[in-house]
Amino acid sequence: MKNFLSTLLVPIFLLACKSDPSASEKVEGIDLSIDTVMIDTGEDIINLRFGIYFSGLSKDGKYLYNSGGTSPYLERINLETLEFEEKMDFETDGPNAFGAYVYGVSADVNNNLILTSWDGTSIFTRDKQKLKMYQLTGREFDGDRLEGREQFISKIIPSGDYKTVYGLTENYETSDIFFAILDEESASLQKIKLGGFEKASEFSVRHSMGGGATISPQNTEIARLGDKLVITNPVFSRIAVYDLVDENLKYYDCRPSLTASEKVGKYVGEVDSREAFESEVAKIKEEVTFLPLMYDEDNDRYLRLSLIGQSTINEAGLEEITDYQVFVSILNGAFEVIREEEIGDEVGKLFSAGTQKPFVKDGKIWLYLNVNDELAFVRLGLAG
Repeated sequence: MKNFLSTLLVPIFLLACKSDPSASEKVEGIDLSIDTVMIDTGEDIINLRFGIYFSGLSKDGKYLYNSGGTSPYLERINLETLEFEEKMDFETDGPNAFGAYVYGVSADVNNNLILTSWDGTSIFTRDKQKLKMYQLTGREFDGDRLEGREQFISKIIPSGDYKTVYGLTENYETSDIFFAILDEESASLQKIKLGGFEKASEFSVRHSMGGGATISPQNTEIARLGDKLVITNPVFSRIAVYDLVDENLKYYDCRPSLTASEKVGKYVGEVDSREAFESEVAKIKEEVTFLPLMYDEDNDRYLRLSLIGQSTINEAGLEEITDYQVFVSILNGAFEVIREEEIGDEVGKLFSAGTQKPFVKDGKIWLYLNVNDELAFVRLGLAG
């Protein structure tokens, strides 16, 4: 691997920044530096079928855990030594079972693993012992009720003692989205409607065929950043923030200056062919898309990427997104955008495959890069 790495450094750096990777470029108050690193896997192979889309960081930011999806394992990657450390094989049944199709990996405040699968959410220690299992689908709750076709969506966030669960619910009949607080011991549920988040449904596309359907949704997500729960949707810059200390919910516009603050077009939500589906999805991506906020603990600031799709006509004569304009915003503790800039140097092509999941470590934004089925990262440093 190390000999292989040395031969790859030059072409990878050219892709990332078209110049010496150690150089910095002055851009509107932000010193932007770009470099590329590869993960040494030795004789092992990392499953990159879905890139790192089903991965998550440890709380200390040292490890990246990549899920095997339908296979019961996690791949542990040391981001400090840049080495693949272990394929963590889990049990398929019994009290420490992995779960059916783990599509969400994150860490809680105790640095235990939160694994989200179709059949529930499990808390595991790093030695693969299951501490807790949350099954929310089909349950009856006291207090606020789930109405009609309402259900929990996205990943849930447990408190440190695992007695309280924070998450999101969506009513698929009205498109209303709620912030939810569940007392696990009493099964008491409290819901707060997220004003304006129902707008996201106007930018979802569905193609029904036979007994199934293909859907391109605009998913609302929740993440714990320090002592705050930050709720975002890709359709608009506005966010909702629940303060775990003050126990209140507030909204922030996070309004950018280089792009629009939301999608505004009118689109067809139900189409009758695969071609129409792909075309409508491409049109929606040509408007700005906002990624979830990330917290840069080293510099006590929030970072956010936003994208505008660049389309071409493919061989079938259909519109296709092959590149993106990429913008980065720096936000202060009041969630105000204080600096922003467009990132050039072909970084947008890294988002074309749909398997990107940016994260922040050591003050840099890390972006997934597949180099001949080897795992690499393009790192964006933002100073100033």
